[in-house]
Amino acid sequence: MANILVVDDSPAVTALLRAVLEGAGHTVLEANDGAGGLAVLSTTAVDLVVLDMMMPGMDGVETVRRLRGGGNRVPVIAMSGGTDAFPAAYSLKMSEMYGADRLLYKPFENDELLEAVDQLLAR
Repeated sequence: MANILVVDDSPAVTALLRAVLEGAGHTVLEANDGAGGLAVLSTTAVDLVVLDMMMPGMDGVETVRRLRGGGNRVPVIAMSGGTDAFPAAYSLKMSEMYGADRLLYKPFENDELLEAVDQLLAR
């Protein structure tokens, strides 16, 4: 199947995404912030990125901006639950402006994630 990079600062979210994606037959790589995600992408062939928008350090919006600015076209699923001060809709819209391919609002159903993954990998 596919090599999927999950970038999220929450170990619980990363563990859940790993279980769902590996259960569907994919190989999962992990990073806990945007800089770590870009480092993985610079050394490893990845078919898809699942990227949280709200992370300390380099957030998801900046990660997508740098990824696309460097010419990398790997499909990106941006996800966010937002905060009171920074709504999910804002960060997801920003990530879309910079080139994210699909947006998911947390919490989402496992089937919703797997459908997005399948559609993007089929391109």
